[in-house]
Amino acid sequence: MQPGFRLEALPGLIGDQDGTASGGLVGGNEPRDPGFAYYYQNGRRMCQAVNAAWALQDVGSGDGGLVFVPCSHKSNVETPDDVATGKGEMGVVLQPELQAGDLLLYARAVTQGVRPWHNGARRLLRYEYTARGVIRDRGAGPDTDAQPVPEWMGDMSPEERAAVHKPGYADTTPAPVLNSDGGTQWIEHGVDPVHPSIYVRDPDSGIDENEFYFWDLTGYLVLRNILTAEELALANEAVDRFEDRIVVGNELSGGSTALAGTGRPTLGGLLQAPEPYCLPFRRMMAHPAVTQRLNWMGGSGWRCGGPTAFCAVKGSSGHSLHDANEPLVPSRSYVFQNGRSYCEAITVTWQLRDVTETDGGFACVPGSHKAQYRMPPGVRTCDDDMGLVTHPVMNAGDVLFFMDGAQTHGALAWTSEIARRGILIKYSSRNFNRSGGAMVHPEARWGDLVDGMTDEQLAVMRGPDRDVRDANVPRLDVNDGEVAVSYERTGALYSREAPAGPVAKP
Repeated sequence: MQPGFRLEALPGLIGDQDGTASGGLVGGNEPRDPGFAYYYQNGRRMCQAVNAAWALQDVGSGDGGLVFVPCSHKSNVETPDDVATGKGEMGVVLQPELQAGDLLLYARAVTQGVRPWHNGARRLLRYEYTARGVIRDRGAGPDTDAQPVPEWMGDMSPEERAAVHKPGYADTTPAPVLNSDGGTQWIEHGVDPVHPSIYVRDPDSGIDENEFYFWDLTGYLVLRNILTAEELALANEAVDRFEDRIVVGNELSGGSTALAGTGRPTLGGLLQAPEPYCLPFRRMMAHPAVTQRLNWMGGSGWRCGGPTAFCAVKGSSGHSLHDANEPLVPSRSYVFQNGRSYCEAITVTWQLRDVTETDGGFACVPGSHKAQYRMPPGVRTCDDDMGLVTHPVMNAGDVLFFMDGAQTHGALAWTSEIARRGILIKYSSRNFNRSGGAMVHPEARWGDLVDGMTDEQLAVMRGPDRDVRDANVPRLDVNDGEVAVSYERTGALYSREAPAGPVAKP
């Protein structure tokens, strides 16, 4: 597990003390759940959820209690019913023998469960730890009862509100299921996540096989002519209307000669604009065509931040190419397994104006979401791109999907006399957090349960937060056998809720 891990749920005894079992075995790697999945690449092991079982009493062979199926965290086949129910275990189910004082660590992704105690109940105390950004359960504090809804969201449709939900509250845990057939969309209640497979076992998936192939092969996808002429006109009118609010940000070429230029102009606050100017952007955010693709690209329950208009003018710098599959970051990864695309971070960009071969803007390295070798510096800067960098041609009304985090991507310097008009919206899967939020704070997630805790204890009581690889703060270090909190930051991006120093109250 990476630094910055946290306690996901309050500790509890394993198994009912009256000798009954707690149901069949659960878990395993199929269907995959990235919120507790196991990854290994180039010497780095990343397990998104780890259980720690403390033996308070001896547990002997045949006593029952905790059981699991070794190696099932890597299996690509669903657990057979006979194994899950105990009718026919096939010799693959292990019940560990423990002595009082032992500590057993095991991946949450293994198929696991509780069998009845046979010789009197034993005390096994379980703690579940998850990686920094993992989203699974809500906390127990009173602040988690309902998601706060700002006034500007009051007249949004339920589907639009679902697209901008905040994780960690009773009404957003589990994440809302927004479904679509590509033309209409709706919210489904009381169902498992929607995540179609392209394989025969789900023949009604509604997935276009050509789209799926292109997405899996390249890491991006362009849908043509999705916006209507009326939506295009109103969206462009809105950008014109609020042009005075455009902010010129930093120059992002990263020392590149090919990408150098002036800072990047962007326009935010589009969802909060007065009607009718907010309407096209709210529709873009939860458009049926987007909902349908996001559900097969990464599964339902996704959410997004606010849309941002990219308004580069001639001379605006490009953005040095960044991200890739090496080193792998689970919260922004891509995995294909048993007919399903598991992409944890996706960016969607709506084109309000044509983008020609020579204009500049979005660029990527197709196939880099499967690379297992670091990007050469010349590709990053595009000064020596080895012929690997692609710049898709798009028309006004088209929409671009790309793997944000898994695929190497960036932007070329803008060279056209006509300003760029692209509306960029970042989507996160239901499995990981990318942006912090109120539930990051221990007291918000758990209430007065954390009163009096030390900084070391508070560090693991935080809610899901932005994952910045190994530089997460706060994180626990062990020096000479003593645990201490580190708040040391690097140049990575942090959420606003990441503390800069101790937070325990005296």
